[in-house]
Amino acid sequence: MTMKEMIFSRKSCRSFTGQAVDGEMIEKILSFEPKPLYPQIKVRMDIVGREQVKCICPWTTPQVITVYSEETDGYLENIGFLFQQLDLYLQTLGLGVCWLGMGRMNPKTAEAVEEMRFVIMLAFGHPKGDPLRHDRKAFKRKRMDQIADCPDPKLEPARFAPSAVNSQPWYFVHEGDAIHVYCASKGSMLDIGIALSHLYVTYEDTFRFFRTEGIRDLNGRRYVGSVTL
Repeated sequence: MTMKEMIFSRKSCRSFTGQAVDGEMIEKILSFEPKPLYPQIKVRMDIVGREQVKCICPWTTPQVITVYSEETDGYLENIGFLFQQLDLYLQTLGLGVCWLGMGRMNPKTAEAVEEMRFVIMLAFGHPKGDPLRHDRKAFKRKRMDQIADCPDPKLEPARFAPSAVNSQPWYFVHEGDAIHVYCASKGSMLDIGIALSHLYVTYEDTFRFFRTEGIRDLNGRRYVGSVTL
């Protein structure tokens, strides 16, 4: 299954076998090069043992991916954009993945990362049971008219994106060839990056993200940027 196909089958995995991912698979993960939303923002990814992090989740994996970023304008959506590509890629390898928003580095074992802040971590490993959805109806997602100003089949990949507590904070407004992207006032910009990542993976050859001066916020929603597909 391709990353594009995985958009409509993936799910957050919360049941793992506990078996460590082997070195050959780790090499594949480390060699994967996702496209950034903002290439100028410095980002770092490490794969560490579970003992190096703290997380209140009731399940565990032997290894986790820790993500750091330069803290600057756009860094959260950049992280969501980058690592949702990795999420999809890992699932094409048959691994289960889950974003851990409540995870933290263990101060007793964590190494300092100069000029970067810890942002988030992803649990990954061998899933226990079926790691995929086989029917789009299994997704609990907002209707198209709840996330966009008009029906647009091109936005379906974004509609199926995961988000913190399934908040789905994105909203899309069409203007000519451009689609302006907004985030709900209490939504996470990281989630917006995840939704944009699904659009990029689907329309890799034509996707373009940019910011337009003068675009105002919309009914309490923050303007993030614009895309053409």
